[in-house]
Amino acid sequence: MRATSLGHAGIYIEAGDSKILCDPWFIPAFFGSWFVFPRNDNLDSDLLAKIESPTHLYISHIHGDHLDEAFLAGHVSRDAIVLLPDFPGHELETKLTQLGFSRFVKTKNGEETAIDAKTKIAIHVETSITDGPGGDSALVVSDDTGRLVNQNDCRTGNLEALRSHGPIDLHWLQYSGAIWYPMVYEQDQTKKEKLAMAKTESQFARALKYVEALNARAVVPSAGPPCFLDEDLFHLNVITGNEASIFPDQTKFIEILRSMGRYDDILAVPGSAIEISPETITVTSPKNVDVSKIFGEKEKYLRQYQADWSKWLTEEKTRWSSAEPFSNDELFATIRAWFEPLLALAPALRAGIGSCCLIRAGDVEILIDFKTGRVEKFNQQIFDFRFDIPRELLETIVRQKAVDWSNSFFLSCRFTAWRSGEFNEYIYNFFKSLSVERMVRTEHEATTRLNFDKNLSDEIELGGYVMQRKCPHRNADLSVFGEINGNELTCTLHGWRFDLNDGHCLNAENRPLKVRKKSG
Repeated sequence: MRATSLGHAGIYIEAGDSKILCDPWFIPAFFGSWFVFPRNDNLDSDLLAKIESPTHLYISHIHGDHLDEAFLAGHVSRDAIVLLPDFPGHELETKLTQLGFSRFVKTKNGEETAIDAKTKIAIHVETSITDGPGGDSALVVSDDTGRLVNQNDCRTGNLEALRSHGPIDLHWLQYSGAIWYPMVYEQDQTKKEKLAMAKTESQFARALKYVEALNARAVVPSAGPPCFLDEDLFHLNVITGNEASIFPDQTKFIEILRSMGRYDDILAVPGSAIEISPETITVTSPKNVDVSKIFGEKEKYLRQYQADWSKWLTEEKTRWSSAEPFSNDELFATIRAWFEPLLALAPALRAGIGSCCLIRAGDVEILIDFKTGRVEKFNQQIFDFRFDIPRELLETIVRQKAVDWSNSFFLSCRFTAWRSGEFNEYIYNFFKSLSVERMVRTEHEATTRLNFDKNLSDEIELGGYVMQRKCPHRNADLSVFGEINGNELTCTLHGWRFDLNDGHCLNAENRPLKVRKKSG
């Protein structure tokens, strides 16, 4: 088996008689905010030719840094057989069909499927709205020479499922951030730096749980971080390590793995080829890339990258304001006509939010009242959430009727946010679900969670405490993902924290943990 890094989560896997192209991302995503790091716009021509003619195509989920529709449209053969995850909806299949792909293998969650005489694959899916309403997935590829787990940024809670196919040789894994928090929030810079550090440590802790559980022969840190070449966002790149950012690069995670005595893990860059055999794992680096300069002279590297793409960025920004603008009344009326029918479908979701959200874009101020299910013009009503969005970007996503603002906009980090209290996942679930199909699923999940019969009889002992086994957030097994630090418990799957004195959640509302000190 041979696996070649294409950058970010992109991998070209040669196994048996199959050539599997995974998550190829080349065109900057999220309004030109995210660029591939290290850059992959100078790959060897032979590798590019392979990428364009795979036998199989695997897209883990529909976020723009995994589903690069522009690249697929212009570069990948439609003869490729799509390995389709067992998602509850059909959005991914629909998008790929619209791009001209017509050959699909519809897999079953976690079940192995032979794709040639020597090669089997299994795709494991996560379907919570938190993972994206379209779902997220991880791919396992096995042949007679080795087994690869491409976990990318799929936060599976079922570690045994990934291990069930047998010993793992190569584990591709996200360790870095892929969110806008805390960078866009209106907070004191010192506090923001502390929050970013805590978020980064949580990301590392979660990734290390996966490393320990899967115990692969070698880990490849991947699926991030992106880099930010727009000068307005350049501060999000981690260069000195003191930035208020959650995007540390591969070298930081490799250092942690080395400190654990893991010396065979791999720092891959686009073009790095990893050959697996039962006896050895061999890495061949691309000849035209100086890896030491990428990470050792990172700011210089990024500035050259920025200069090379400056014209593209200028043209990208011009496109945002090229369409005929909305009047204020037109923009308000369009959002109201779009949102209010969806709000009517989601009483449980609205109850989970329980307040109002203000959207500001220039001189337009639009209030979403989740209590009443109404969209109103702002007139000094009380609100607990606020998003300040550049007018041309709000008009763009409204014009596109983007059904997932996390994917289409929030990940761009081109906005500022404020909230009065702790994190509320339901408000982001609303903005991820702006279609009837998505909102029906989101409302069902909210109804299930908010009316969940919390059977807490299944308990575990951890660090001198007795507590419910399942995390109140997403039911992660705390015997696997729970970590105690002083008087706090952290569920490392998503970074949720609980006070062990009384069980209250420290970073979200209404998520108490049942916990007590062990007697005796």
